[in-house]
Amino acid sequence: MSTMELDVVIHHDSDADGYWAEVAQLPGCFAAGHTRDELISSLEEAVALYLEGEDVPTVVSSDHVEGVERYRFSADNKLLPA
Repeated sequence: MSTMELDVVIHHDSDADGYWAEVAQLPGCFAAGHTRDELISSLEEAVALYLEGEDVPTVVSSDHVEGVERYRFSADNKLLPA
């Protein structure tokens, strides 16, 4: 397999004092770790497992993640810039 560019969104979970990440182009591909190094190692394994085999799940095509924005979801079901 040739190399591919992936957009990874990394989250910090303060309750668990760790990290989790999702890969934008691979729906349902997530990983977690207590440190960023553990996260990257876990993410490498998750991507490899996602792409292995003959029935590779759908890879979402995009040029890149345009941005990550934070919103509040109001009681009246509106997204409001945070």
